[in-house]
Amino acid sequence: MNKTCLVCNTNALSPIYNETLLKCNICGFITANMEIDSETLQQTYTENYFKGEEYVDYLRDKDILQTNFRNRLQYIYKKVDRSSISSCLEIGCAYGFFAEVLQKELRKIKYVGFDVVPEAIAYGINELKQNLICGDYLEEKTEEKISDIFMWDVIEHLPNPEKFIEKAARELGGGGRIYITTGDIERLIPRFQKEKWRMIHPPSHLHYFSKRSLSKLLEKNGFKIIDVSYPPIHRSVRLIYYSLFMLRKKYPKIIEKIYNYIPSKMNVAINTFDIMFIIGERNRK
Repeated sequence: MNKTCLVCNTNALSPIYNETLLKCNICGFITANMEIDSETLQQTYTENYFKGEEYVDYLRDKDILQTNFRNRLQYIYKKVDRSSISSCLEIGCAYGFFAEVLQKELRKIKYVGFDVVPEAIAYGINELKQNLICGDYLEEKTEEKISDIFMWDVIEHLPNPEKFIEKAARELGGGGRIYITTGDIERLIPRFQKEKWRMIHPPSHLHYFSKRSLSKLLEKNGFKIIDVSYPPIHRSVRLIYYSLFMLRKKYPKIIEKIYNYIPSKMNVAINTFDIMFIIGERNRK
């Protein structure tokens, strides 16, 4: 397979981890060694993705997920003048949980969210009354300049993340910001665990960035990096247990019984220092 690095546009990609991934010898970007068609994507991102295939029960974890979103916003306010956040767009909005938090904190903003799972979008529109669109952000036209674009744990899923960054750069006004969370494959845990790192599971996760490669992609599209951090994340104990002992595994009945006894709202803040939070600012013209 002759692939080109989407970060530095070279073809210096070498197979790693039994040829399941390809690594760029120039910038270090890593991608899945596979071709993804639209049919595979449709089969991957259904309601089941949020109910057992990737998350135990995304809806049930709403409070915990929104705790993380509130913490991220509080961190953003330390780096960005919150009064300048006026017109927001979210790529990969799922059920609209972040939208709800954002609207409560910044009541006068404009917001639109995009996702490809119809059931998730329907919930966000009908139950949370949020402005969500079921569709591909790349195919949508934005009429006005956006001040802030959010991509929470989504860039690793996108078949062509470079196109999303290019479009985001065009639609952000000068000084507009982009916020991205994703795994950093050059940190200690993934370097030690190699192919067993929990984030490596194509075709759901297709791309594996580092601080170095993601910064390069953003800078290539006219962003300057204003902050990179590795914050702790609140996790459902049920989700942690499910991921360790049940996800994609054969397990005895006792494992499931223990899982059913874990309180759904029990959570812990964990920092494995391999999930990065990067903030980029669009260069002013």
